[in-house]
This record gives sequence, C-alpha cells and structure tokens, in this order.
Amino acid sequence: MSQLGMQLPGSQARRQATLNVYTGLLLVSVLALGAAVGVAFVNGAKVAPNGQPWKTHPTTGQLQLK
Repeated sequence: MSQLGMQLPGSQARRQATLNVYTGLLLVSVLALGAAVGVAFVNGAKVAPNGQPWKTHPTTGQLQLK
C-alpha cells in the first residue's frame, strides 16, 4: 500500500502534547484572576455588614460603614 502513497489510520507516531506560550499565558491569567478574587473578597469583607462579604447592605435606612 505504501507504493501507492496510501497510509493506514493510526500508522503515524503520536506526539506528546507540549506546553507552549499560550499555555503559559493561560496559567498566568488564571493566577491573576484568582488574586483579583482574593483582593475583592478581602476588601468586600471590610465594607460589608458584619464583615461578611456575601451579605448586602439594606436598600433603605442609614448605611453605616466602619
């Protein structure tokens, strides 16, 4: 079959996937997003009622910040 230039499926050697520049950039962006979430959580705890960043302030009445 090779005389006719035909190749059987799976006859080529498989290459291992390697890390490249885009994989590195993806890793850096994930780390930066994680750091941003951490900073937002810490600063949200500073201004949120009772220090719990997942709570919201009341829509009416007086707003008290520490």
